[in-house]
Amino acid sequence: MTTTTHDTTEQESRSLNLGRLAPAASVIGFIGLVVCMVLMFTGNDAMKTQMMGSYMFGFIFWIGITLGFFGLSLLHNCVRGNWSVSIIRILEAGGGYVSFIVMFALFLPILANLKAMYAWADPAKVAADSLLKFKSPYLNPTFFMVRLAIYLVLWAGLAWFLRNSALRQEQSKDFKLESGRSSWAAPGIVMFFLTCTFAFTDWVMSLEPHWYSTMYGTWTIISASLGGLSLATLIFCLNADKMPFKSVWRPDLGKDLGNMLFVLTMLWGYTSLSQFLIIWNGNLPETASYYMARSSNAPHLGGNIEPVTQNLTWGLIGLIGIIGQFFIPFFALITPRTKKTAMNLAKIAGWIFVVHIADVYQYVIPALPGGRGLAGPATPAVATDALAWFAIGAIWLFVFGSMAKKAPLLPTYDTRLQEAVQNAH
Repeated sequence: MTTTTHDTTEQESRSLNLGRLAPAASVIGFIGLVVCMVLMFTGNDAMKTQMMGSYMFGFIFWIGITLGFFGLSLLHNCVRGNWSVSIIRILEAGGGYVSFIVMFALFLPILANLKAMYAWADPAKVAADSLLKFKSPYLNPTFFMVRLAIYLVLWAGLAWFLRNSALRQEQSKDFKLESGRSSWAAPGIVMFFLTCTFAFTDWVMSLEPHWYSTMYGTWTIISASLGGLSLATLIFCLNADKMPFKSVWRPDLGKDLGNMLFVLTMLWGYTSLSQFLIIWNGNLPETASYYMARSSNAPHLGGNIEPVTQNLTWGLIGLIGIIGQFFIPFFALITPRTKKTAMNLAKIAGWIFVVHIADVYQYVIPALPGGRGLAGPATPAVATDALAWFAIGAIWLFVFGSMAKKAPLLPTYDTRLQEAVQNAH
């Protein structure tokens, strides 16, 4: 009896409880957001502009992770692959309807400063710019907020349906519920790509209203999905020695997760290169301006450090993206040894996630009003960028932990992974 009790206690101590993340994350997130709001609404004009840009970066990064989780959950429900069973509850927790509601609430400060962030929202700038006049039927504050509401309803509504159906199946074990999710997820993926294309165009590409790219929507969706999968894989692999993930981990599962990271890495490289080649081949000033603002030839980066230093820094960040988000993951994930053990796969997933931060940083920060560089007029902009990233990230983590504890971390109605482990033995 004593031995049995000891084994049970030890097993419980090795069981994973992601809900433990929520309390500390809520405190950190609340304090961080208060500081952001104080700087954004009570500072001098320079600090307000700087903090608003930093907040935009943090929001775009974490809404991208939320969308990446949501898109991967749609893929799981559509094709019902074995590999995604291992992380579906992670995806549901971070890409669920509560996450969307909270993230859209965090967008309210940007809406309050819409005129300062977007040139097309300022009537004076629109009146003085013929191109903004031409785009005004689409790019205007009223229609912008209507589209924002549509995105929230579609994403949160479908995420709620999928999560509610999965929880009902946990109780009833009725396969018809899973079949119903598959029927909705297929058209849901089409909706996901269309709405995400419009959303990233609204939120980020319209920061540079004179610039456009036909590849931008696909590129940002792939980038968000890669960031989301890397984080989900990192969470799973770091806890592969804890129950319930310990019961399903095997080298073949690591191979599947690694192969999906490899596929998205390849797609990210393809879409990034495609966008560059299309713009380079066209050789038009309005499209080439995107790379001008992110290269050593950028004439308007501003800030309080030497322009040459800023230009070299942006070039370095671009190089980090090329090498760190494509070549290093490519050669690491093409090697079976990387995917054979959970810790090796966790290292490369963590690497991809960290480099993804630099990738989002590069396509958001130079697009801000005035082409803000890496340093602002009052304090180093990197400090406020990090503040906003951690503050919004902590709120995201709070929601993630709160939702993760509401359901088993592995579906009890789908035992394919457990059966695969038993058959392997």
